[in-house]
Amino acid sequence: MLTLDSTVQLAPGTRLQHDKVRERWVLLGPERMLIVDDMARLILERSRGQSIGALCQALAAEFDAPLATVESDVLALFTTMSEKGFLRHD
Repeated sequence: MLTLDSTVQLAPGTRLQHDKVRERWVLLGPERMLIVDDMARLILERSRGQSIGALCQALAAEFDAPLATVESDVLALFTTMSEKGFLRHD
């Protein structure tokens, strides 16, 4: 289960890349693809090497958003991506 103390990383064989044909960012994994919007891409790029809680604090400050809302949204995003096999976490 993901918590604010968890860290995430892309699952083995998964990569974030720009799909020129679709002109969108996608997560590519073995036998699957997930289209990600700009905010999800930003969150994924910034998640490397820090806890989810630290990431959420930085995003809340940068976007002047309520911390509780950011935490809820980021945890939901990462939970969904983990369940689909695109992320792993500690």
